Amino acid sequence: MRITCGTEFSERSYQAAEVAALLAARSGGRMELVHALDVRGAVFGAAHVLQTLETAARERLDAEVERLRALGATVDAALPDGWPDEALLAEAARHQSTLLVLGATGSRDGPGVSVGKTCERTLSRTTVPMLVVRDAAPLLAWLRGERPLNILVGFDFTVQSASALAFAARLARIGSCRIVAAYTDDPKREASRMGLLDEPDEARRRLYDSLVERVAQLEPDLPAEVVVSPHLGDPASRLAHLAERESIDLIVTGTNQRRPLQRLFAGSVSLQLLRDSPTNVLVVPTPPEAASAAALAAPREVRRVLVATDLSDTGNRAVAHAIAIAPPGCEITVIHVMNPNQMLDGAFGRPSYREFETEHAKERARREEALQKLMPPPERLRQRSIRFEVVEHDLPAKAIVEQAQKHDVDLLCVGTLGRSGLSAALLGSSAQQVLRTWKGPLLLIPPAGQD
Repeated sequence: MRITCGTEFSERSYQAAEVAALLAARSGGRMELVHALDVRGAVFGAAHVLQTLETAARERLDAEVERLRALGATVDAALPDGWPDEALLAEAARHQSTLLVLGATGSRDGPGVSVGKTCERTLSRTTVPMLVVRDAAPLLAWLRGERPLNILVGFDFTVQSASALAFAARLARIGSCRIVAAYTDDPKREASRMGLLDEPDEARRRLYDSLVERVAQLEPDLPAEVVVSPHLGDPASRLAHLAERESIDLIVTGTNQRRPLQRLFAGSVSLQLLRDSPTNVLVVPTPPEAASAAALAAPREVRRVLVATDLSDTGNRAVAHAIAIAPPGCEITVIHVMNPNQMLDGAFGRPSYREFETEHAKERARREEALQKLMPPPERLRQRSIRFEVVEHDLPAKAIVEQAQKHDVDLLCVGTLGRSGLSAALLGSSAQQVLRTWKGPLLLIPPAGQD
């Protein structure tokens, strides 16, 4: 690694510099120790005053460099003047550094200690990963080979979390690590997305399985534990709670580098962690090229397909198309959405109606039978599995999307009435509503004769 480390000659800076030096030595890289000569208060002073400040800073910087070189690291020094954050970022860019290291100051550092503005400003503008050292002891012990490093990665399904996991894997290649990938968004939101608000345990299980699968896809050689946070509060608070519970030495999180106005309204998980984390924090920005590559990445292999039919000719045609294009080994789920108040012959009722339950059960059985008739002959299945399900919901489009999320499908297939123009705007359709809300691949099948 090529590491740029800032120092203001405090005790915490000395510890952060020692971490940076050992990390550079273990990774076979170099380190640059930077002290920004902040002469803003003395800019109008006599020349000999400025010279005295620079000489004193140079002597302390040289002494610190010698101490760090004794640890086996290759260390250079820089003494730029100006704003500390600007000087650090300029030096990091000049040397094409792959990591910034700074000591932390925050609300946990004792009464009267404010958040370090240099850390905050640097964090908001850095394009390279930034390690903020609050407790150097576990990092130093890990770098000396005395113990594994316990790492907590804030993880979800974004490209930012993928960048964070990739850097954690890089650290694991330097020394022994225990890595916990933690999902800290609201599980209820995921349960609602999958239509499983009444089945929180099932929603949590499906979410956990999806996270395990994603970790394996991104870093197949990384033995990481996956945790769905049970804590309440914002993501930063959840990560902090988990860090204390799991005895974590380092929290690694991605960042989307929001601008100041965006941070004001949307908040910043990385900034909140910087202020309140009980331990060390490593923030990993996502390079623009990585985000672009993720957008252009080849879609994942189709393993699960969901197709919805209203049992009309067009809906059943969508089922036939889904079966035809699904590759061998694919799981096909065919659903039909039925209104929970549906009775026989197109009538609607309420549970309070004396014969509602009987008529509703008969209508559901009739539709289940109609679904089963869509089962293709064995020779058409070609090692694919297929199952049929009647789903009760008063909003068909919402039910279709929820089922697609619930089954984590790679392709959603629905039939469309082929409306366009004013009729589509006025009448709408379930297919159009699905198109507006479903974020994954969607195959729309028009009526016969409109291919």
